[in-house]
Amino acid sequence: MLSLAHLTFMQAGPLELISLAEAGGFDAVGLRLIDPAPEAALFPVVTDAGLCRRTKAALEATGLTLLDIEAVWLWPQTQVPKLRPAFEAGAELGARNLLVAGNDADRNRMTDRLAELCGMAREYGMGVGFEFIPYTALNSLAFAQEILKAADQPHAGLLIDALHLARSGGSPADIAAIDPALIAYGHLCDAPASSPGLEGLRAEARGARLYPGDGDLPLADFLNALPADKPIALEAPSAAYGHDDSERARRAGAACRALLASIGRG
Repeated sequence: MLSLAHLTFMQAGPLELISLAEAGGFDAVGLRLIDPAPEAALFPVVTDAGLCRRTKAALEATGLTLLDIEAVWLWPQTQVPKLRPAFEAGAELGARNLLVAGNDADRNRMTDRLAELCGMAREYGMGVGFEFIPYTALNSLAFAQEILKAADQPHAGLLIDALHLARSGGSPADIAAIDPALIAYGHLCDAPASSPGLEGLRAEARGARLYPGDGDLPLADFLNALPADKPIALEAPSAAYGHDDSERARRAGAACRALLASIGRG
């Protein structure tokens, strides 16, 4: 399954994003329902019943599935019960997963909150993709594994982003060493080999990624290290590809499919 992550077109509303995913030939889409900032405000698709119905109808009309809803960040002040409306909307839309990131220096609290989120996700038939980001408290694949194992939630797995893996000093070999059952899915993008440094990682991740084949990351090795049955989502926000969103979506989808074909995956 090839999905289009919301961050790739972060200003797009849900209906526009679904249209872009269809234009790009993607199989699925990810939708942002929860503001990742500490206050975790809910986006209109959660609070506007009419928009939620139209979003569901658009998914059905295009044949796209909803790979995930995002993004719950585990801040010290995160209150899981307040997120229930987002879970309800996600379940109505058929979401398969909840994307969770960690930014709490208290590892015990982060572990407990992850377990609490997983319990709520299970109520709504969703798995959890737990993502490490090198400029946050949860800054490495190894640390994410530790928290995930401590939370001991069978419906949760690691969400491994090709850029975050590279910029945290990791490699595809680190993925190959993980029990495949601990992996939920992957995020795909390209980037230059050289890092912008710790102070530049957030800006790069949110606005300067490249489409597969346009950079230097070992993406074939990355994909081959992931279990073949796991979904892949393109997460590649970039100002490098012009302002025609439909053309950008088509170019992005074609780049992903070319990469997958090069390693023998349809």
